[in-house]
Amino acid sequence: MVKKGKIVDFIGSWGSGLATLVVEDDDGKLHNIPCDNAPTVRALESAYGNVIGEGHTASVSNIKGKEIFYEMDDMGLVLGWFVPIEEAPPEVWEEYEKQKKQKSNKNLKELV
Repeated sequence: MVKKGKIVDFIGSWGSGLATLVVEDDDGKLHNIPCDNAPTVRALESAYGNVIGEGHTASVSNIKGKEIFYEMDDMGLVLGWFVPIEEAPPEVWEEYEKQKKQKSNKNLKELV
């Protein structure tokens, strides 16, 4: 399932290898998404730049507010893949809009 969100925060620990990407969805709901620290930092650096700092640090100032499409893997971890919204190919937009429409239709049926 393709999801869309605005990056609010990234909290990670180089030592543990664990991290959390915090995103806000279109409804304003926050989602804490567990992820693997190093690959996520490298992916964010590749997408936006100025994320990786000295001494195994990551700066979130350059990624806060950035919108992404992402997908969870089977274990509920982020970065089955993610892409900056402005770089998303048309098929990602189409799938997202299709899912959004299906969700809207489902909600309408539940009201009836």
